[in-house]
Amino acid sequence: MRLVGFNLSAALAPAVLLLVGCAASLDAPPRSFDLTGEWVLDEVQSDAPPDLKAIRRREDRDVAQGRQSNPTGSAVFVVQDYPVLNAARLHIEQDAKSMGIRYDRNTYRDISWGRRERDFWTVQAGWVGGALVIRTARGGIKGEEIMALEDRDQQLRIAVRVTTEGGDIRVERVYRRR
Repeated sequence: MRLVGFNLSAALAPAVLLLVGCAASLDAPPRSFDLTGEWVLDEVQSDAPPDLKAIRRREDRDVAQGRQSNPTGSAVFVVQDYPVLNAARLHIEQDAKSMGIRYDRNTYRDISWGRRERDFWTVQAGWVGGALVIRTARGGIKGEEIMALEDRDQQLRIAVRVTTEGGDIRVERVYRRR
């Protein structure tokens, strides 16, 4: 992750542990946290998306050497499972119970506040320290997206951390409100 003067992950790490224990009570967004609107990627401030070819080469070596055996735990699927890693645009709709995100006018994702089971995934979404934290888990994959508003709510910083049997992905994406 590339941050200048602010480490979002370090600042929210204790709060994320709180989210795990209190997710059921974190079911409403604070009034001041509104992501509704169009967001455009700031390429200069954002990390590049994961290199899927490099991930595949590394995992092929790990499989050949017996260090990886679970194909459903592959990091190659991380861009499919976490579309924010590749998205240049986000269109977000938010209300008191959930939010919907359209990534690059293609993939649509609905996030409900609290804990839910959906399509083999366990999803927890709630607020910690002024940021929206979305935690997901399925099989050998565990992910976390931390969304923080900055610059008078005109900038959205999303830290993505995904752990798979095939390796860990750490990427930060920054979007500007349009």
